[in-house]
Amino acid sequence: MNGPLRIALIVCAALILLFVLRRIRKSSLEITDSIFWLFIVAILLVLAVFPQIAYWASDVLGFDAPVNFIFCCGILVLLVRTFTQDQKICELKKKLVKMAQAEALRDK
Repeated sequence: MNGPLRIALIVCAALILLFVLRRIRKSSLEITDSIFWLFIVAILLVLAVFPQIAYWASDVLGFDAPVNFIFCCGILVLLVRTFTQDQKICELKKKLVKMAQAEALRDK
């Protein structure tokens, strides 16, 4: 893993950390969401400081380069995150429909 990628990982981790801390201070981010993003920051920092982990994992999993491994893992994590957010949105939509129906029956 070359120097610019390591620097990019550290910069991204710092920006995510600043953004999450700002959202936590404003109380506009749930605890579970903030823990997820802090975990992502920790992983990025570990990969930037210890690139041997990325080299080892890319060799074991058959990636051509550690960069490909990092990008693939990032995409997979964000896909899983999107799926869980979709589940939460679906649950909230169901609750909203139930509340609207209950309110409509109450008004009638």
